[in-house]
Amino acid sequence: MYQLNSVNFRTIREYLENIPVIDTHDHFATFMPANDPLDFIMDTFYLGDFYTAGGEKVTGKGDFDFFRPIPHDLPLQKRYDIFQKYWHDSCHTAYARAVQEGIRLCYGVKDIGTWDGFSQFADAFSQRNAAIYDKVMKDCHIKAQIADRGDLDNYMNASIPHSSLSRFTFHMSQWRNIHTKEHLMNAQSILGRTITCLDDYLKAFDRYFDICRAYGVVCLKDLNAYRRTLDFTHPTKAEADKAFNELVFHQRTVYSDADVRPFEDYLFHHALRKAAEYDLPIQLHTGHMASTRNDVRKANAINLVPTLEMHTDVRFSLLHANWPYMDEYLFLGKNFPNVYLDLCWAQVIDPIYTIELMKRCVMTVPHSKIMAFGADTSHPEWLAGYLSLTKDNVAYALAQLCDTGWLTLSQAKAIALDWFYNNPNQFFSLGLDPVQV
Repeated sequence: MYQLNSVNFRTIREYLENIPVIDTHDHFATFMPANDPLDFIMDTFYLGDFYTAGGEKVTGKGDFDFFRPIPHDLPLQKRYDIFQKYWHDSCHTAYARAVQEGIRLCYGVKDIGTWDGFSQFADAFSQRNAAIYDKVMKDCHIKAQIADRGDLDNYMNASIPHSSLSRFTFHMSQWRNIHTKEHLMNAQSILGRTITCLDDYLKAFDRYFDICRAYGVVCLKDLNAYRRTLDFTHPTKAEADKAFNELVFHQRTVYSDADVRPFEDYLFHHALRKAAEYDLPIQLHTGHMASTRNDVRKANAINLVPTLEMHTDVRFSLLHANWPYMDEYLFLGKNFPNVYLDLCWAQVIDPIYTIELMKRCVMTVPHSKIMAFGADTSHPEWLAGYLSLTKDNVAYALAQLCDTGWLTLSQAKAIALDWFYNNPNQFFSLGLDPVQV
């Protein structure tokens, strides 16, 4: 992506082409079919830029499909004309650049901003098959991929195959986001009887946790920053009991976040105690959220300070570089021994932010606590594009520190290798062989 004359940049960037990589956070565990080339492009974070450029209004009515904003009842070229208008207004964002880079690397098409270029992509895309997954993983030197799937049951019972590279998360949010008795049905099936009290629910949680742990999950994952503040309270068992009892007794009532918060926060701390017991780390969503019209203030990682101070025996991975709250993020990584900084996704939210963040990380946070790459995507093509931009960012940041004399070239290479591979290998206890420069 960058055309720099720095010898250090070119040397580091070339070095990064062949190092092993662990994808610390993603949403696919094998090849996933896709049929429509425009829908495929929209199945990325670029969708948010498309909306904020004005694409949210393309249907002219209030019933647009969130993931298919361009109507399917038009010929492809007419649909592309709609896409092109908003692509033209947003094609210089990092999201758009990552999409274009993935298409260039995987399909050889350099510009989808014209009908001719898009047609070339669409023709190549029509031949897409499962081989693309293996090719991308091999070309990108991916050695493991931490997959966050809400349908983990389908992988555990083998109804959906997955790659040998996949390692899974235990998804906590579906257990904490309970607002009606109907939401308890899955837990009741696990327990094998009706849930009538909080103790029943905790037994179901523990049973499912043990099933997932036996299957080999490598961490817990919570993304409730999308819907609530990260300022967790510490309710007593009695307070949690009361909130839960209301929920199970009044079957037709839909309870608000405030109503269920004592139960929800109690279960969060219960899960962290399980994580400590089995030395499993936890990934927490922090900062920016996908799509549009979000309130990022509730997702600022600084809200986690009481939780981090309380659970000193739990390793926390704070995802997405807490964008746009860099200073708070650096403070948490520097101040708390149990906090690790994962720059997944942020590398293509704001490259300049992450470049500055990585330079400051080297100077403020032990480099063993940084993880540089997680694509946070839905298909291997986007992983390839996001990884390419991430390598550019890392090379740029470390080269600048070499240019100023803060690092030697060999030190920069060692740091990059740790950020991309050795640190996540150790953090997730993957057991892969460590690699040295």
